[in-house]
Amino acid sequence: MSHHFIDLLEDLKVRIARMSAMVQQTVENAVESVRSTDTSLAQGVINGDEHIDGQEINVETAAINLLARYQPTAGDLRLIFGIVKVNNDFERVADCAVNVAQRVLPLSREPGRGLPIDLRVLGDTVITTLRDTVKAFNLSDVLIAQRVLESDDVVDALYQQIVGEMLHQVESNGATAQPDFAYIMIAKNLERIADHCTNIAENVIYVHTGKIVRHRRVIS
Repeated sequence: MSHHFIDLLEDLKVRIARMSAMVQQTVENAVESVRSTDTSLAQGVINGDEHIDGQEINVETAAINLLARYQPTAGDLRLIFGIVKVNNDFERVADCAVNVAQRVLPLSREPGRGLPIDLRVLGDTVITTLRDTVKAFNLSDVLIAQRVLESDDVVDALYQQIVGEMLHQVESNGATAQPDFAYIMIAKNLERIADHCTNIAENVIYVHTGKIVRHRRVIS
C-alpha cells in the first residue's frame, strides 16, 4: 500500500481513539451525575450527544473512503471494518449515557433518597469495563479484550439484583415507584453499555487474531 494510504489509516486510528476518549468521559460524567444528583453535569452529557454523533459520522465517512479508494486486503481490511463496527458501538454507548443522564432530573426531585449500593457498584464496574475496552482497542490488546468479555457476567448479575430489589421496593411501598423505576432504567442502560463493550472486545480479538468469538457460549 502507498504511503498516502498508511497516513490516512493512521489518521483514521486517531479519529476513533478520539471518539473512544469522548465516549468514556461521557459515561463517567453520566455515572457521576447520578451519584451526586448533579443536574448540570447530566445536562452537559445530554448536550454533548450531538457532537459525538458528528464524530461517528466523520469516522465512518473516513473509513468508507479508504475502502473505496484503496481496496485494502487481509489485516488492513479487517482493521477498517472493525473500526466501522466499533465506531457504531461507541456511539451507542454514548446514547446509553444520555439515557442515564436523563434520569437525573426526576431523581433530583427526591431529596434524601440514597443511591442503592448495588447501583453504585454497577456504575463503578461498567466504568472499569469501558476503560478496559478503550484500552484494549487502542493498544490492540487481546488479553485485556478477553478480560472485558469475562466481566459481562458480573454486570448481568448486578443488573438482575438491582431490578429484583427495585421491584420489591415498588411492591412494598408504591410511593417510591418513580425513583425505583428510574434506578431500573439507569441499571438497564449501564448493562447495555457493558454489552456494547463486549461487542467491541470481540472485534478487537477478531481484528488481531482473525478468530470470531461471537456466540462463544453456543455449543455446536
